[in-house]
Amino acid sequence: MAQETELKFELDPAAADRLEQKLLLRSRSRTPARPQTLTSVYYDTADGELLKAGVSLRVREGGGKRVQTVKSGGGLTSRGEWETELNAPGLNLKAVARTPLEPVLRALRGELVPVFFTTVERTKRIVRQGAARVEAAIDRGHVEAGGRSIPICELELELISGQTGALFDLARRLAEDAPLRLSFETKSQRGYRLLAGRGVGEAMKGEKVRLKPGMTARKAFQAIAAATLRQWAGNAAVLRAARRPEALHQMRVALRRLRTALKLFETVVADDAYPRLVAELEWLTGELDQGRDIDVLIAETFRPAAARFHDQPGLAGLGERLLKARTRAYDRILATLDTPRYLSLVLDMAGWVESGRWAQPKEALFAAKADAPVAEMIRVGLDRLHRQIKRRGVGLQRLDPLSRHRLRIRAKRMRYALEFFGDLYDARKDERDAYLATLKAMQDCLGALNDLNVAREKGLALAEGGGRAAGESETEGAQQAFAAGLMIGARAVSEKIMLKQADRQYAALMDAKRFWRG
Repeated sequence: MAQETELKFELDPAAADRLEQKLLLRSRSRTPARPQTLTSVYYDTADGELLKAGVSLRVREGGGKRVQTVKSGGGLTSRGEWETELNAPGLNLKAVARTPLEPVLRALRGELVPVFFTTVERTKRIVRQGAARVEAAIDRGHVEAGGRSIPICELELELISGQTGALFDLARRLAEDAPLRLSFETKSQRGYRLLAGRGVGEAMKGEKVRLKPGMTARKAFQAIAAATLRQWAGNAAVLRAARRPEALHQMRVALRRLRTALKLFETVVADDAYPRLVAELEWLTGELDQGRDIDVLIAETFRPAAARFHDQPGLAGLGERLLKARTRAYDRILATLDTPRYLSLVLDMAGWVESGRWAQPKEALFAAKADAPVAEMIRVGLDRLHRQIKRRGVGLQRLDPLSRHRLRIRAKRMRYALEFFGDLYDARKDERDAYLATLKAMQDCLGALNDLNVAREKGLALAEGGGRAAGESETEGAQQAFAAGLMIGARAVSEKIMLKQADRQYAALMDAKRFWRG
C-alpha cells in the first residue's frame, strides 16, 4: 500500500494557464512540460456496491502503461492507494488481495462493469517547497457517465516526500498568482454524482460521521471536521455554479456544524491558532447571513402572502424589491468566495485540522487529552449543552426574541452534537431517538419564531430600506409598505400558537432521559 497525500483545487482555464508558468519557474526547468493523455475507466456493480463500501476501482491508461488502482478511506488529504501494472486487457482481481476491496469482492452480488470514464490532459512538474518535494499536476478534460459529461480543470498537489503542511504552504504561494478553489471531491465522486443524474447545481447535505467507541478525541474531531469541510467546500462550489438557496443554506449548516465541533472539542484543540480560526468562521458566517435572511423571507413569508393576497396593490413591487435585494446579497457572497481572505481561511482550517499544533502527538500540552477516548468528553459536552438549554428556556413564552434566538442556537448545537455522536449510543436507540425528536420539534418552533422576527424587524429594510424607491411614485411606495405590513401580519397571527408549542416541547425535553449518562 502507498499512502496518497494530496490537495485538489478547481481552476478556471485562465488560472490554469498562469499556474503552468508559475510551476515552470518553481521547478527551475527551462522547457515546458509535455502534456500526457490519461484515460480512466471506473468499475462498480449496477447497484454501486463499491461506492457503498467506500472503495474505488479504476484502470488508467497513459504513457504506454495500464495501471489498476484501488483507493479507500482517508481524511482530508490522505487515502490508501494500491496500484498494479496490467499486462493484458481487463481487470486483475487477484491483485486486490489484502486491500479493502478484497472482502467487498467476496460479498459482491453483482458483476463489476465500467460505470464511468474520465479523459484528461495532464501537465505535471516536480517542485520543492522547503524540504518537501511535491508533484504539481494540472488536469484538463472531462468525466462521462450515463450519456452526460462535465468538464474537469483542476490542480493536484501530491506529496512525494516531506510533511503534509508543505502542500498548504505551496498552495498559498500559488494562490498569489491565480485563484484556487479548494475541493475535496475526487474524480470518482464526480463520476458517481453524474451517474446519479446530479449536476453541479445540487446542494450537498452533511455526510454521516461514523465514530467508534474506542476512538480517540483527536481522531473523532478530525473525522467530524473533515465531514463539515467537505460539505462547506462542496456547497461553495455549487454556489459559484448556480445561485441555489439550498446550497447557501447547506453551506451555513456546514459552518455551524464545524463551529459546534470546535466548541465541543475546545479543551482538546484550543492551541494558539484556535481563536483566530473561530473568529474567521464567525466572519464568514456573518457574510452569508443577509442572503439567507432574504431567502427565508421570500420563501416563508412573502410567497404565502402573495398566494393569499395576490390582488393586493404593491405586493408585486415588493416582490421585485426582494428579488433585487437577493441578487445584491448573492453578488456579495460570491465576491467574498473569491477573496484571498476566504481562500486563506479554507486552507488554514484544513491544514490545522490535519496537522495543526494540537494534532501533533509530540505536543505534550495537547497529547494527553487528544489521545484520550472520546466517550468521556462527549458525556461532559452533552451535559453542558443540556444545562444551557434548561437555563435559557425557563419562562420560554415570556422570552424576548433575542433570548429565544440564543436558546435556539443552543438547541442547534445539541442537535448537531447528537448527530455527530449518535452512533455511539445504538444500545439506547429508543431513548436517543425520543430525545432527538423532541429537541428537533422544539428547534423547529423556535426557528419559525425567529423567521417571523426577522421578517418583522427587517421586512422592507431587507429589500431596499423601506418606503419609496427611486423612480417609484409616492403612492407605489405607500402600497408596498402596506403590503409588507400585511405580509408580516398574516404570519404573526400564529405567533402565540408557536410559543405554546415551543414551551410544550421544552418541558418534554427537560423530562426526557439523558441517555448519554447510561
